[in-house]
Amino acid sequence: MEYTKHGNSVEGYITFNLYFETFDYKEDSLLEQIKFTTAKELFNIMQPDFIEELKQENGAEQVEIHDITFRAKEGDTEAFITMYDNSGNYRISTNLDVSGLDSEYKETLLGIKDILGKKI
Repeated sequence: MEYTKHGNSVEGYITFNLYFETFDYKEDSLLEQIKFTTAKELFNIMQPDFIEELKQENGAEQVEIHDITFRAKEGDTEAFITMYDNSGNYRISTNLDVSGLDSEYKETLLGIKDILGKKI
């Protein structure tokens, strides 16, 4: 699977954690996820001006980057790489062709039956 064809071909999501002060003066937070389709979009979203704008639009006390997820897809296979503050996560999902499993299962059972028949 080819994750990036060239430097600008990047797709994924960036998630921000928006923190709010409640009337009880306890911190409350909300996750805001934004999709990006190019490296330029990702870097623009990570700029202090954009983060400040996000903060003002939502009335948040503080905004932090929670995670960035990169996505790649080829055919039925999709891969995700998520980077958090101090850790990462990697996941692949794919559609499996199981159309032949029934016949393979039956052949295996018949083989076991033949072996048992010969031994008994």
